[in-house]
Amino acid sequence: MKQVSSEFDRDYDQGEYEQKIGGLVSKIQSRLRAQCDSEGESWDRAIVKPSRGDHYLLVLADAEQPARKGAKHNLAVLAIALVLFALVALDQWFRHWMRDH
Repeated sequence: MKQVSSEFDRDYDQGEYEQKIGGLVSKIQSRLRAQCDSEGESWDRAIVKPSRGDHYLLVLADAEQPARKGAKHNLAVLAIALVLFALVALDQWFRHWMRDH
């Protein structure tokens, strides 16, 4: 496997390869979701299996995803940050209230 990996690194551009595979996966996912929800769900279930290990295929499958999921991901991060901020503020208020009463 090391020999094959070395030959690939020597003869091919890793970034270009990842971009091409990521683009293919993105097109497949878009087509599946446009055609039928059940096929898209089958794809999602199939992707979950290798996620239980450390598989390079998942990196390639996600190569085109960040741009598409960006707004949803950013909103989720913002919501989590706001909840954490509210919990810290509530904790501080409760500590002051307990000290004063």
